[in-house]
Amino acid sequence: MSITPPCEISVKEILPAVRSIIATKLVKEKGLPLYEAAKKMGITPAAVANYMNKKRGNSVRELIEHDKKMMEMISDFVEKVYLGTNEDLSNYYCMLCSEGKKVLKRSGIDVPLCAYESSLMLKQ
Repeated sequence: MSITPPCEISVKEILPAVRSIIATKLVKEKGLPLYEAAKKMGITPAAVANYMNKKRGNSVRELIEHDKKMMEMISDFVEKVYLGTNEDLSNYYCMLCSEGKKVLKRSGIDVPLCAYESSLMLKQ
């Protein structure tokens, strides 16, 4: 039995990989300056640079990048961030995390469900 909450695993592995991809897309695909990408993401410019230089978020990034559905979700998120919609985008991280867990599971890495995912399953 593990006492490590599912979100801790996600915060250490999945979300850094997702942020790394988002930062790279905002700067390289959307042409945003590093500082503007950082502001839109709510992180420091140094963090964006670390993500882009692959100093952070690499442990599962490749698995995520090879998953079509996950990359479509990330691209949709990047578009919303880029356009600066007034929508609260913080919940998208939960959806991306949930999908990221599915990607990991297909690769043989099992991450337990969090409360968000459990509540979704109860609604179905």
